[in-house]
Amino acid sequence: MLEIQNNYLLYLTEIQQELEKLLLPKEVKKSLNIEILGEALNEAELLIPVVGAFSAGKSSLLNSFLNQSCLPVGITPETALATELRYSDDEYIEAITRDGSSDRYAINEMEQITAKAKDYKFLRIYLNNSNLIGIEPLVLVDMPGFNSPLDLHNQAISEYLNKGTHYIVLTSVEDGNITRSLARQLTGIKNYGRGFSFFLSKTNLRSESEVREISERIEEQLNEYFDITRKVVAIDNNGGISLNAILKEINPDILFHNLFSDDLKESYYKISETINTSITSLRKGKEANEDEILELQSGLEKIIKKRDEMLEEATQKYSSVNIGKIVNAVGNDLSNSLDELVVAALSGGDGAFSQKISEITRLSLINEVRDAMDTIGQNIINDFSIDLSNFSSMNVSEEWLQKTTESIKILFNKTQSGLGSILAKRNESGNNGSLYKVVSTVLAVTTTVIAPILEVLIIFLPDMISSIFSGIQKRKQEEKLRKMILEQIIPSIKRELRGKLPIVFNEQIQHLIDNISGEFEKKLQDKKNAIAAIEEEKKNHIVNVESEIIKYNMALERINSLASRVVFSKVSM
Repeated sequence: MLEIQNNYLLYLTEIQQELEKLLLPKEVKKSLNIEILGEALNEAELLIPVVGAFSAGKSSLLNSFLNQSCLPVGITPETALATELRYSDDEYIEAITRDGSSDRYAINEMEQITAKAKDYKFLRIYLNNSNLIGIEPLVLVDMPGFNSPLDLHNQAISEYLNKGTHYIVLTSVEDGNITRSLARQLTGIKNYGRGFSFFLSKTNLRSESEVREISERIEEQLNEYFDITRKVVAIDNNGGISLNAILKEINPDILFHNLFSDDLKESYYKISETINTSITSLRKGKEANEDEILELQSGLEKIIKKRDEMLEEATQKYSSVNIGKIVNAVGNDLSNSLDELVVAALSGGDGAFSQKISEITRLSLINEVRDAMDTIGQNIINDFSIDLSNFSSMNVSEEWLQKTTESIKILFNKTQSGLGSILAKRNESGNNGSLYKVVSTVLAVTTTVIAPILEVLIIFLPDMISSIFSGIQKRKQEEKLRKMILEQIIPSIKRELRGKLPIVFNEQIQHLIDNISGEFEKKLQDKKNAIAAIEEEKKNHIVNVESEIIKYNMALERINSLASRVVFSKVSM
């Protein structure tokens, strides 16, 4: 276990010990979700996807790292599956199906899995390999190539884009630079707030001077396109040592801190607010607290009314203008990639052309929908905050409202970047909340919007392309091909998106309004419950108010000290 991971878990244990000294009922303590956050901390993983074009040498690099030929090389893109590499004394392969169940295979049964690749989402290979122990808690993931078929590629992207904490990027020396396809993938990685290491593979196919020239060109492109200064690591067929060295340079404490910092801070603020509310309620009489509860109930009703109003206005206010903007942006990105599309069609046929169309469309959608949802989400949060700004409750101060609003914005931004995905998976419970929720419900809106739209593309794109590709095959003249792409294919894609996107987009905006509203409701409900709990204790027990206030203040002081030392301290680079 990482030192930072252990420190966070010890911190939560000490927090629980402090809370046990207070009058807080079990229900209030449970609402703080400390045990649930502890479970998430204990089970967190740091996934490191290895990405690049098909035949970039990803599997060969990983086999070199493992010092054994475990991953198949030279397989067709149609059979490529994302594959996690994990340590175990017992060696076997676990194939995860689309419904979440799994099939177990012997380590030498990869051919059987390959034959059934379309039945599975991804694989986990468990190996008794010392190199895998050496990089723990990092978990390497061999990803399908960027030019794998649409369904498998989108499947892997949706499964791992949010879960990856750092990326290993490969490009072949044969490409000579960062291709437009790779640049699009790097943009996606960067937009999701991830770091990456860059490898130039198959350098044995070029002279040393050529390799040096290509490496320098790629480093210049990284700086020019992404404002990133990154050393390109040149490797041949035996790059495992170089990969191991790069992995050892990755600071897992930083990755772990990035995953949990905001959630720990949110937990601290919630605990602090609960204690302060309890102290205020202890000082007040029964009548004042009952009035406060009524005012908080009024605030809850106000939020619900505002939510209903926003749901009615959602389509007109948010959807109409954004749909047109998103569709036009996709069309522009496709038009700007016309040369690339023509080359794909002429050199690779309908398969390569379809893949290129889907790649450009997917990344364009991700960027545009993400930007739209970010703006919409911030506006919705601000609207709720403004609506509560004139709330008369003494327990809902301007400072509390500002802190609550900022807290929700931070968590929204985190889930928009995908950093909350490990926790977001823990959003269901058969045991009264034993699985952790980020916020009160998952705000990973971008993923939930993109996935259904990609499903639409998967359905209509192959048929549409095949129906007009016969015309392309009959007349491969470049100008006619360009005209067909501009006048038939791109308008057809835009038409399909205009028809399918509004339903999905409107649905997700409604979810977004519900989720943000729910978080504001939860904040007020927590205050209401804390006040009611204190009154219940006063009613059922003889409470020495001054003694309890001293006890609460002492607990808060110790919790502040713990949080300052653990949660708010800087992580060593």
